[in-house]
Amino acid sequence: MKVQTVETFVLNAAPEEVYWGARTWSADHGRPLVEYPPAARRRYVYSDTIDTVLVKVTTSDGVTGWGEAKAPVGGRATAAIIDDLLAPLVLGSGLVELTATWERMYAGMRVRGHDSGFWLEALAGVDIALWDAWARTVERPLWALLGGRFRDAVPVYASGVPAGSADDAGQEVVRAEAERLRSRGFRAVKVAIGVSPEDDIASVSTVRSVFGPSASVFADAAGQYELPQALRVGRALQELGAGFFEMPLPPEDIQGYARLAAALDVPLALDSLATRHRALAFLRADALHVLQPDVCRAGGVTETMRIAALADAFGAQATPHVSIGSPIHVAASVQCAAAMPNFAIMEYWIGSNPLAVVAADALTPSESAIAVPSGPGLGITVDEDAVRRLAS
Repeated sequence: MKVQTVETFVLNAAPEEVYWGARTWSADHGRPLVEYPPAARRRYVYSDTIDTVLVKVTTSDGVTGWGEAKAPVGGRATAAIIDDLLAPLVLGSGLVELTATWERMYAGMRVRGHDSGFWLEALAGVDIALWDAWARTVERPLWALLGGRFRDAVPVYASGVPAGSADDAGQEVVRAEAERLRSRGFRAVKVAIGVSPEDDIASVSTVRSVFGPSASVFADAAGQYELPQALRVGRALQELGAGFFEMPLPPEDIQGYARLAAALDVPLALDSLATRHRALAFLRADALHVLQPDVCRAGGVTETMRIAALADAFGAQATPHVSIGSPIHVAASVQCAAAMPNFAIMEYWIGSNPLAVVAADALTPSESAIAVPSGPGLGITVDEDAVRRLAS
């Protein structure tokens, strides 16, 4: 049960529509911003295609495991990190040594300060593939190797509805998108905000009116606000019964999160936590109640479950962050969510996904929940021919 080969596949495919986050926060497609904070601090890089890096490991027993490294941009850089730096650390290692292998990978660039970003995303792809291979070797679902599942189905919220201008025309667009998601059976939804407090409050209010008082409505500001703006929007979200307020401030501002959390009743959430060490700093400051590790960004299954356990020790929730990516991303997230005791609901991107072809049995929601698979590994079958076609 030793790792014999590690391969990477850089995937780029054009979607039918612009990704919902890019429609709000990108330099090319984002809506006009209020004057402060300055735009130079608030515009993010997005690709015009749906991009990711898949990782395939093969063992000495002939077992194959698949993983995914989050790479919404710069996929070739992520693949190079895996091919040139991580694969040599993994080749020849045993599948029963997953934690030791993870520590060896993480330590590889510690002396240079690489504790997040491309390094952790690349590491995540390898880690997920190793877990998939191990679970397939012992012919068990991945969740069983994590200690068992707490639920047979994972509730999900639709991600999501971009906020619109506060005028009637803008809110009609918001209303139409919300009604489309409700008609698809979703009972929970997230709104992309962070452009203008007035527009954002109006948009969340519109979505709440469409989904009704019993639905869960969340809001993601993508770190766009300063503290006074976040306080204003957060108080409005409280009145609207929002489930959480995601990334209200830039993630570097731990003190700002602590001040905001102390002033608001709505739970604060954050998805950019790449390691348990970064999560610990927020938890010690009482700055978060919902931690959103992305299994394809936060060091894979190994570190995602550590972050969840750490959150639990502080009385906080954990929920996998799931944005653009392939069915492997969704499957790995469902496996982790099933095994988290302090889990409530998971994100599910509702856009047309050109990467869905890599798994004919991709996990999809029904009535706002995804059934936890009982098959071995990640619970899906990756079509390698489809992967190679996309990669070419």
